[in-house]
Amino acid sequence: MVKKSEIIWNIIASVCAALLSVVLLFITTRVNGVNEAGMFSIAFATATVLSSIADFGMRVYQATDSRRKYNFFVYLIARFAVDFAMVLAGIVFVFVSGYDTQKAAIFLGMVAFRFVDAISETYQAEFQLNGRLDIAGKSVFYRMVVSVMVFAAVDMATKQIVLSTMAMAATNLVLLFLYDIRLIRSFVKQGQSVRKMEVFQVIRECFPLFFSTLINNYIINAPKYAIDKLLSYDMQTYFTIICLPTFTINLMSLFALKPMLRGLGEIWNNREYGKMKGIVRKMGMAILAMTLFVEVVCVTIGIPILSFIYQVELQPYKGDLLILVLSGGLSALSMALFYVLTAMRAQRLVSVGYMIAAAGGTFLPEILVAKFGITGASISSVVIAAIPAVFLFGTFLFEWLREKRKWKKSN
Repeated sequence: MVKKSEIIWNIIASVCAALLSVVLLFITTRVNGVNEAGMFSIAFATATVLSSIADFGMRVYQATDSRRKYNFFVYLIARFAVDFAMVLAGIVFVFVSGYDTQKAAIFLGMVAFRFVDAISETYQAEFQLNGRLDIAGKSVFYRMVVSVMVFAAVDMATKQIVLSTMAMAATNLVLLFLYDIRLIRSFVKQGQSVRKMEVFQVIRECFPLFFSTLINNYIINAPKYAIDKLLSYDMQTYFTIICLPTFTINLMSLFALKPMLRGLGEIWNNREYGKMKGIVRKMGMAILAMTLFVEVVCVTIGIPILSFIYQVELQPYKGDLLILVLSGGLSALSMALFYVLTAMRAQRLVSVGYMIAAAGGTFLPEILVAKFGITGASISSVVIAAIPAVFLFGTFLFEWLREKRKWKKSN
């Protein structure tokens, strides 16, 4: 049973995490100008894609480990391994990307910030397994709010995005020690044994989740890469701004999904197949309702609000905004099914849908952006978001029917 305090703090944490890019874009647009904000936006997006290595799908896998197959320290060591792999990949990327010094420094600063985020996720999953999602939510809240405040203060004082990004990453690290590491002692018995083989097993079992998350982050940002290659930095800023309402749907979905992670694992392990199907149906209906709601808001007041907040003229992009909202709904559906399939331990099948979407993401955005500009980027976002959504839904039905029939035969 999820407690009220867990729900409240999960909502607060989800809002803070989702608003990170929104607030940072607001600060850089107002303080540093449209062009520098565009450069920051693409560096932030690239670091987010790379953070899939550090994420590795472990939070979802660990939080649904209701049978405690692995202890906390196994997950923590596995997380450090993939975290350092992300840093190495980031350094290699800087050398091959052609980024100038400023853009590379911003990117590496965001990689450092995501490094700490990933470590914290391991602690948060353990808090959640112990029925304290509220503590996990507070961790996100404190780190996001204080880190962004430091970023804003340094940027306003120096007008240097590089210094601001580094200061934000350092603040995130300090808060990890002050909160997560200090509190974990009340939930985890110290001195638990860790076998090297178990660490490798966690990494192996989470690899399909990592691969899917990496591809998902790539396909979400593929239109931005096409804009970065073919259009100007100011166009990147405009596109990033009109993308923001799409994250509202994902945000609202997280309100319901994260508290359910532990429960999903228990429902599937207890072979409550009817209950699992009912949850997926409710998820789908809720995401549809949220998508329609966001569309209505965007049709009526979306453009005026975004134009006022960011002090840029966005009226020419109203149609693109409405198209992008559809991609947000499809992305939220994929995320929900991703969580469900992980709880069902069918994560290996998830990767296939994302691979198909990635194939489209490698060429479709550039073709459409070259021909239609930002409108082409918006259309490509919808197409490549639809592919994994359809595939994962079909995968859920297949796995659900297969396991249900298997259970009936054995009884």
